[in-house]
Amino acid sequence: MFKKINIMQRILTRREKLILYSTLGVFIFSIGFNFLIAPVLDKNQALNQQITYTEKKIKKYLRLLAVKEEIEGKFRKFSTSSKDLQSAEDATVGILSELENLAKNSNIRILDIRPRAPRRGSLYTETLIELKTEADMAGYLKFIYNIENSLLLLKVQGFRLDSKSGTQALDGNFSISQISLD
Repeated sequence: MFKKINIMQRILTRREKLILYSTLGVFIFSIGFNFLIAPVLDKNQALNQQITYTEKKIKKYLRLLAVKEEIEGKFRKFSTSSKDLQSAEDATVGILSELENLAKNSNIRILDIRPRAPRRGSLYTETLIELKTEADMAGYLKFIYNIENSLLLLKVQGFRLDSKSGTQALDGNFSISQISLD
């Protein structure tokens, strides 16, 4: 029996033994890496991605918390304006007042203002106002911007601007509406 082992050991040279043991070592290392280390690394990468995503969400929420008071203040202003208009007998008066203030702030002169009869739907009421105005282009741009960002949720349905001869002033015709829930 010892003779067989000795013969076997004598068959392999020192160089061949080194190559055999190196190959076995690489094979065992690759099996260990693929079944032990690679799953741990994959799990670590997945956790790092989840941590990065959660950090981004937290940063976004912190930015929102920083402007929380401002948002709540605007909401309170809107909700009180809305309640005041609902409690008044005619919401059109509030809209007309708002339009006059917006025109005044935009340096627009109102030539004619005509409220139309409100259209009532099953869930909402639409109030329509027709305006004839006079101003320059910068005033109109500011006026349209202020209408679209009004707390009364006004919307420009349509408008037409015509030039006046000999001046930079423009004549404007606007259709402005407000939709309120019943």
